[in-house]
Amino acid sequence: MFNLASRRISFIFYMVIIMAFSFAIPEFSKAEQTEQAEDSAIILMYHRFGEEKFPTTNITLQQFDAHLAELKKEKYNIVPLDDIVTALKNKVKLPPRTIAITIDDAYLSIFHHAWPKLKAANFPFTIFVSTKPVSQNNANYMTWQQLRDMASDPLVSIGHHGHTHDPLSYMTKEQAKKDIATATAIYEKELGSFPDIFAYPYGEFSPMLENILKEMHIKAAFGQFSSGASSHSNLFGLPRFALNEKYSNMDRFRLIANARALPAYDILPISPVIKENPPQIGFTVERNIRGLSAMSCYPSHLGKAANITRIGKNRIEVRFDPPLPKGRSRINCTMPGPDKRWYWFGLPFFVK
Repeated sequence: MFNLASRRISFIFYMVIIMAFSFAIPEFSKAEQTEQAEDSAIILMYHRFGEEKFPTTNITLQQFDAHLAELKKEKYNIVPLDDIVTALKNKVKLPPRTIAITIDDAYLSIFHHAWPKLKAANFPFTIFVSTKPVSQNNANYMTWQQLRDMASDPLVSIGHHGHTHDPLSYMTKEQAKKDIATATAIYEKELGSFPDIFAYPYGEFSPMLENILKEMHIKAAFGQFSSGASSHSNLFGLPRFALNEKYSNMDRFRLIANARALPAYDILPISPVIKENPPQIGFTVERNIRGLSAMSCYPSHLGKAANITRIGKNRIEVRFDPPLPKGRSRINCTMPGPDKRWYWFGLPFFVK
């Protein structure tokens, strides 16, 4: 979710990016500026709609209407989440500005507000449902009948979100397997089948959880950290841009919707669960990407850009002090790209 440290750095980070549009941007050839299929996708994440009592997870209906109006523009390509997963898995390029919409936690406001608006826009979307609060008939959540009604809509798909919505990364292997298996059995009972795309509660994942999901026939899993997704991305640690009242203004939303994935690989550290703190961060960028000298990387706890060392033409090493705090942190690396769009690469970190 959103903590005070991440709010502070997010404000600084987005102000720097937005102001940078008025500064010099590296020159790109006409061929580079011509829009064509790209190894990039953006995934959006919402929770509540019109529930002003919960501003950290809510988006106002006016904000959501503005987002949908923007996404209706011809330049955007709104597709089912499964289409993006399939393309990334098979290394198939997608049209520019390909976007999927996801919603977590099956709150009742999704049924009453989000679904009618998304249906009117003819936009597909995925709801990640934790089974325990729905099965307990919690007043703030949809019922299974309402979820069945939604699942009958061709625009709607249901995603796996575990049973309890407790952080799986703090469970033992057996506890995590039991939580996921319990949800799977309930999906099969209530919906007739179980979803094979997963979203980690609170976005926290680990190599152990990735292996569990693979064993349980899940084909992809999503966190909640800001980054474009590419075929280099870990299919069991895919990014999503989280949106709430404070971080849903149209400048930020357009920046996200027009972003593109930075094709980065040989990423260190391998695991987001940090043992060496501060972590030694590094990644290699495809050699055809220009303008790496304009890259900036912002750790969520630092309040300023980290130090970047470029090794050879396309290896990036990122260093900073002080160490990451306990809990969830992240780093966002961005740089200008063709067509006045920004490359956006992020990594999550979890310190226990």
